[in-house]
Amino acid sequence: MNETDSSDYLKINDAARFLGVTRRWVYRRIWSGDLSASKVGGLYFIRRQDLEKLMEQGKTEGFVSETESKPSPALKCGYCFRLLASDSLIGDVCEAEGCEELICAQCRAEGIRFCVQHVESRDEQWARVLEEHRAGKWPTLVRSSQARLREVNFIQRLQIRLASIDTVRHPLSEEILSVKKWDDFLREGDERSELMKLLNKAVLEKDWLDRNPLNTFARYHLPRGQEKGKQNLPLTVFAQVLSRSTCMLQKGYDTQPLGADELGVYLQQIGNRAQKDQEFTLAVLASSTGWDESARALIQGGDGSGSAFSHRWMLVYLTDLETRELIYNRSDSRTREYVDLFNPLLSGEEVEEVAQAVEREMGIYTSLTLQMALQSLPYPQRTIEKAFKLLASSGRYILTEVEGLGPAIVRS
Repeated sequence: MNETDSSDYLKINDAARFLGVTRRWVYRRIWSGDLSASKVGGLYFIRRQDLEKLMEQGKTEGFVSETESKPSPALKCGYCFRLLASDSLIGDVCEAEGCEELICAQCRAEGIRFCVQHVESRDEQWARVLEEHRAGKWPTLVRSSQARLREVNFIQRLQIRLASIDTVRHPLSEEILSVKKWDDFLREGDERSELMKLLNKAVLEKDWLDRNPLNTFARYHLPRGQEKGKQNLPLTVFAQVLSRSTCMLQKGYDTQPLGADELGVYLQQIGNRAQKDQEFTLAVLASSTGWDESARALIQGGDGSGSAFSHRWMLVYLTDLETRELIYNRSDSRTREYVDLFNPLLSGEEVEEVAQAVEREMGIYTSLTLQMALQSLPYPQRTIEKAFKLLASSGRYILTEVEGLGPAIVRS
């Protein structure tokens, strides 16, 4: 018996050899609570007497032994097939009954619960998470196609809003900038190149682009003014819609609003560019799944630090596309001055817009249920209900209740 065998505490490999089972079997018993273990520095240590107890209970029968003469195969994730160099990279075991495949910590953090052989189909995942959302388990639920619609609608709405504005005062120099045609200063883009790297793809089909958020942005670079005695600094108006790309690609949906950590990455990027170019930036960042309290506190203040985010070359606004709310530091007089650039539509205007979207969604069909509308349109339930009522008041539609399906709008 070697030194390892005589120790009171065994590592995973040694414990597996001691029991005559696979390492996956040992991991699964640890996570299920059947086997006690201590984790130190990312490694599990198991008491010899606990292993002997399992053997006495006969719970290790029926498994193939891993002998000392046979080298142990490298551990790998059963979902992404990433090789796992240490225990600290293991997050869980596949939840399918009897399966011993490991799930790496990164996949588990992204919500992966099964190996590739047992992972649910997209439809099965959606049905399950929809029920969980209705039961209150998840704060939000946004499909990838819904997130794509939200970002397209937001950017289009912003462009319409800016087109109605003729004059802007520069936040630093206070010179007056006259903008006759905003589109002359517009540069649009998205993060599809990053998505292609994630997907390991060299081409993307149009249908795919229509179903997945691209983190689309619009940047208006307004040139320097001509006023004498002023600094004549350029001004940028920047807008971007953000989604968790990896989550949307893997699952087809997301259940969490964005937080301060994710927001901070974009704030740093925008701030660094503004400072480098010496170009003041008015930025609005919209989230397809909304913003959590940590993100709101970062912009509004009240996170315990007593101060909100500030930057010499930037003013920041957030738009929550779940609630259609504009979030900003209301105690900052300069931020309040520019809020009209990014204000959402008035309630009546929004209902009109949603009513038009409902009609487009119906297409050639004669009816549309509220549940179907919620799954395909990027608007809150209350707003869609108001749109249904507005359409019914036109006389061209009838608002009815379909047994087992709930409210529906039907062509007259």
